Amino acid sequence: MAPSPRRCRAARAALGLASAVVLFPGAALGFLPPSARGTTAGTVPGAAIITSRLHAVKVATFGMGCFWAPAETMLETPGVLETVAGYTGHPEYAGDKPPKYGDVCYSRNWVEGVRVTYDDAVLSYPELLESFFEAQEPRYGSRQYGSMIFPSDEEQAREAAEWLERGTADGRVREKDGVPAGMTTIEPASTFYAAEGYHQKYWEKWRVRLGIGAGLLAVASGALGPILPPGDADLAQRVETVANGMFVAGGVFAILERLLDAKVVKMQ
Repeated sequence: MAPSPRRCRAARAALGLASAVVLFPGAALGFLPPSARGTTAGTVPGAAIITSRLHAVKVATFGMGCFWAPAETMLETPGVLETVAGYTGHPEYAGDKPPKYGDVCYSRNWVEGVRVTYDDAVLSYPELLESFFEAQEPRYGSRQYGSMIFPSDEEQAREAAEWLERGTADGRVREKDGVPAGMTTIEPASTFYAAEGYHQKYWEKWRVRLGIGAGLLAVASGALGPILPPGDADLAQRVETVANGMFVAGGVFAILERLLDAKVVKMQ
């Protein structure tokens, strides 16, 4: 039986779309809802935020554990405009080059930080501290993944101290996992470096990639068999081969991304 042109076109279109998302993962964000993408800010760390409704744009810096998830979670807070994953907490660093991820991982000085840009007319700093407390994923005994507040000015320092003193005095703990407010420390702000590009919006990108990867593995295992022309083993084999090749190409891209998108930017 001759292959059905409509079925062939559908199979090619599905594989083509998957290929575009896997090989060009920047396009993957286009398939996410605006609320998940954080459309009020660009994807470039430190990019200018332009909107007519703003009254006061401020920044705040926190240590929140591994920065991937908290940087995304903080975007769900009304008034938060942008988050940037980065490295901070090493005021004595005098190197000529910005630190790399490996420098942070093998050091006891650096902190994985999240720089938050927010609209002070919508969200106050004490309210932002509440979001920080709920979103953080700190680890006991780790500076890199510690719970820290880095006030940007005297007002933030005063409000952070009041927040921490109140939480510690009340013996406050987070309901979902028992993380105590007293675990948080306050340190003077130091230079913040936006981490490598592959760390930015990490889970937004990888949820899409993992979904596409799972789909490609399913296709490579024969999942499209029911919609392909019956009896055309050659077409089925070609589709499965292409899907397998695309999966491998996506894996290669993920490795190359860490080499090609590895610029660290000094922000302060």
